[in-house]
Parts: sequence; C-alpha cells; structure tokens
Amino acid sequence: MSTDDRSRVRFVAPAAVMGGGFSTKSFRAALQTKPDFIACDAGSTDWGPYYLGAAASWAGYRQTRRDLERMVIGALDIGVPLLIGSAGFTGSDAGLTWFRGIVTDILAAHGRTARIATIRTEQPKDWVLGKVRSGQTWGLDGRPELTEADVERATRIVAMMGPEPYAEALDAGAQIVLAGRSSDAAIYAAVPLLRGIAPGPAWHMGKTVECGYAIEEPIGAGECIVGEVDDEGFTVRPVGGRSRCTVRSVAAQMLYENATPYLLREPPGTLDTSAARYLQLDDQSVRVVGATFTPEPYSVRLEGVEQLGYRSMCLFGVRDPAVVANVADYTAAITDLVHRTARDRYGLDESAYTFGFRRYGYDAVLGAAEPNAATGYAGCYEIGLVAEAVAADQEIAHEIVSGAMPFFMHGVRVPGVANSANGALAYAPSVVDVGPVFTWSVWHGAALEHPMEPFTLEITDSAAVEKVTVNA
Repeated sequence: MSTDDRSRVRFVAPAAVMGGGFSTKSFRAALQTKPDFIACDAGSTDWGPYYLGAAASWAGYRQTRRDLERMVIGALDIGVPLLIGSAGFTGSDAGLTWFRGIVTDILAAHGRTARIATIRTEQPKDWVLGKVRSGQTWGLDGRPELTEADVERATRIVAMMGPEPYAEALDAGAQIVLAGRSSDAAIYAAVPLLRGIAPGPAWHMGKTVECGYAIEEPIGAGECIVGEVDDEGFTVRPVGGRSRCTVRSVAAQMLYENATPYLLREPPGTLDTSAARYLQLDDQSVRVVGATFTPEPYSVRLEGVEQLGYRSMCLFGVRDPAVVANVADYTAAITDLVHRTARDRYGLDESAYTFGFRRYGYDAVLGAAEPNAATGYAGCYEIGLVAEAVAADQEIAHEIVSGAMPFFMHGVRVPGVANSANGALAYAPSVVDVGPVFTWSVWHGAALEHPMEPFTLEITDSAAVEKVTVNA
C-alpha cells in the first residue's frame, strides 16, 4: 500500500474492461496520484453464453496484452497491488490460465518478477450437485430450481466470488491478483474493506467505478478514473485530460446491469443507495455520500452453460416493397419449405434441428413486444434477414441454411411478386459457420458455508509458466 493512512483509500480504475483500451497519458497521470491499488474488470456475461462455453475471451492476446502490460508494469513501478477480476473473461480455468500466461509473458519481456495470486472459480459438478441435493441453490431472475439434470448437462459452471478471496491473496503478499469470475464491484471494494473502510461507501464506490471511464463525459475519451474512499463516502474524477465526472454520469452507473438504481445484491449482503447524495465538487469531481450496506447470509451466483449444437447463418437483405409488406408470410413460407424438404434432403426430423429468421428492421430485437406491430410497421422499407440453423453438427447446420437459399428468391410468392423475390446476399461465401451454440442453463444462487468455500487460491513467485493459447 502506498500510505499508512487507513482513514481513506486511493484507487485507479484505468479502463472500462480489459482490452477496451485507455489513454496512456491519463494512466501516467493517474500513477502520480499515489494510489493504494489499481484494478480492472476483465470479463462480462453481456456478450452471451458462448464465451463461457468455449472458455474463450472477447479480447484476443494482443488486445489484452496492450492494456495489461501498462497496468502490470505501472503497479510494480509504484509498488501497489494490481487486482484483475474475471480474468480470462468468464472465470473458466482455461481462460484464467491463458490470462496468467500473458502476465508471465509481460514480466519476462521486462525482466521483472512478481508474486502472483490466481483464484480459480470454475466448479466441479460434484460440488454443485452437493448444493442442489442439500437445498442450498435457488433460481435467479425468475428461473426455476436448479436440477441435477441441469448440472449434468452443463458444459461449464463458475461461481462469482466476492471480496474475501482478494483479501486472502493480498494478505499472502500478492502483488498481482488474477481472479476468475468475480463480482465487478468486489474488485474495487476489496482493498477498502480490507483496510477497514465502512462497507456502504466501499461497495458504492466499487459499483460506481467498475466500468472505469463509463462514468465520465465524454465517455469515448478513455481517461482513467482516480479517487478515494473513506467512511463517509467517495470522490471520483478523470485525470490527464479534459473529461469530467458529473452528478448525472456518476449516479447513472447504479442502473448499469441492475434492475433498480437503489439496491445491489452482492455476496455478503445488499448495498442501499436510496439515501445517497451526489455532490459536484468542481468541474471534474463528484463526491458521493450516504450509502449503506446490510449484511445477509453469504451466497454467490452460479453461471453455467449447456451446448445446444452448432450454428450456421446467412445475411440477406430485402427492400422489395411487396416482400417488405408481407415479410412475416415470406419468412414463414421459407421456413415451411425447409422443414418439408429437410427429411428428404438430409434424413432429418424437425426435432433434430432448428431453422428460422431474425428480421432486423422489423421485429428482431423486441419480437412480439415490438410496439410498431400495432401500426403495421408503418415506414418500414428495408429489412435485414438473418437465416440461421442450429443442428447437432456444423455440416448439417451449414447444409440446412445453404439448402434454404434458393427459397429466398425462388419458390415463395407473396402478393405483388410475379415470379420471385428480389433481394441481396450480403457476403460471399454466403453461409457463415458460427460454431458451437450455448445457452445459459445455470443462473442460480448458492449458499456458502464461508466466502472461500468454492474458490482455490494459488500463490506463486515464479514467472516461468508456459503460455497457453485460448484465442490469441
């Protein structure tokens, strides 16, 4: 730590997400503010279930190393710990190993050594099954109870850790902490809580800065967020440029990935910001006070995915007024032709695959909830159709979409079309094989006996670890 003053803790939040980039000039200025720690979130579920299923990272090797190198060397240069949450993007063991390999590559390239903590969060099925059998799991966000069959079918399951594993790593002398799946806010709350800062301000600060420069205006400037937290509240500001934090930009972060602007459930309890006050201190800085935190029985979120098959797709655009006006009938007719011919062509029963369309510019985003449906989609003149098939193997999925393509222009007539539809294929080759398809099958809470129960902490001083490539 950079100071013995335990009444406040200073921090640097360099980026919104690892691989997203940030200003080098701003980061250099941030290091001059005498922070007690540097932290960054490296993962998300926003990109969907694929990345957990494939144990892959959204950001590739060079993209990740570009950001991570500056953070690692910067933290070592000023002698403060670096905390990375959801390293490897999803919390999978393979992703965490890949990410650690990048760190050791960086250390070797700079002739540096460091004590590295690795916190593994991928869960063996036996542990999850034990929780199910003992009645210690429950559905989140309206999901039904977790079953043993759900667990057995899952490709991979991770548990989202709170701040305590970070504290364990720091107590063991770690200079770099690489955590698997982590609560975003816990990455930043861990050090203040370890230093004895009141949990209300610590957790509210963690939630606010979890996405780094997302709380500044303009958001695209990529300037690092710096600040400090104490028992009364916290202060944040961008540094090294012309960006600014405003009451609006800071307060809005409580709504990010959250159903309410006032309550946030974390593993140890619930943050309540209903009494929080946001104060504009100067043109760049905002002070926040008044949040409280209520301890509750300790629990974590389990995230797991199940593979459904393999997807192929084709992008096809239509602006023929007759087709646009009858697009629902047009896509339904093509889908019916695919189903009627699939058995003869591929020997497939309809239950062995799925085929359908996403109709962008029509109802692809909201589906049945699209409000323009009530007006007959007035003003709609161009639609992007994504035809997609999911089947047990990639070859079958590809052939189903490929076999459907002649129907796009031939074999389907709608009122106003003489012989065939008029449209345009966006790319050649026209059928794109996307790869494995996953769905969220585990999105459940699990009670813990203690905060470290499902997590494995490994401490090493050696940088000599073989690099493992997940998606360089």
